[in-house]
Amino acid sequence: MKIPGSLGSTAFCAALLLCACVGGQNAGSGPRPIVDANTAITLDRSVCYGFCPSYSIRIGGDGTVAYGGRQFVKVVGTASSQVPLSDVQELANEMEQANYFDLTVPETCAQGISTDFPTATTSLTLAGATHTIERYQGNACAPAVLTTLEDRIDTVANSAQWVKCDTADGYCAN
Repeated sequence: MKIPGSLGSTAFCAALLLCACVGGQNAGSGPRPIVDANTAITLDRSVCYGFCPSYSIRIGGDGTVAYGGRQFVKVVGTASSQVPLSDVQELANEMEQANYFDLTVPETCAQGISTDFPTATTSLTLAGATHTIERYQGNACAPAVLTTLEDRIDTVANSAQWVKCDTADGYCAN
């Protein structure tokens, strides 16, 4: 069956437009949310059976970093700093690319759950949605991307300035 010239062209253009919209890089997700005053990215690390640093970090949508050191850290107590807004946006984008809002950690694990490890709890508040994930570091079935995101939060916040001690092994005995 032959399609008349103008109808065939119209159908072809519509198909191209549909493919461009559906097959694009942000297919179905629309534009990425922009960080704003309500944006918050948090990380809380607990103690372990040993000298694991225990502290919390909060990065606000305005670039403010709030730190609270509890145990086995260089700075016990509170501290703050400022990071560029572009760093906050980049971190939020990375968390979205990792499908952070859909990540979960199974409570049981066929590979086993080791004891005496710390827990890392992260959260992201972005565009009116909040998701929190608690990851026991001895759970071998936790998504590996969580470790990467936890480390990125530390990097963006520059938590090492408050956490790492000036000893050969970097541990603090407080």
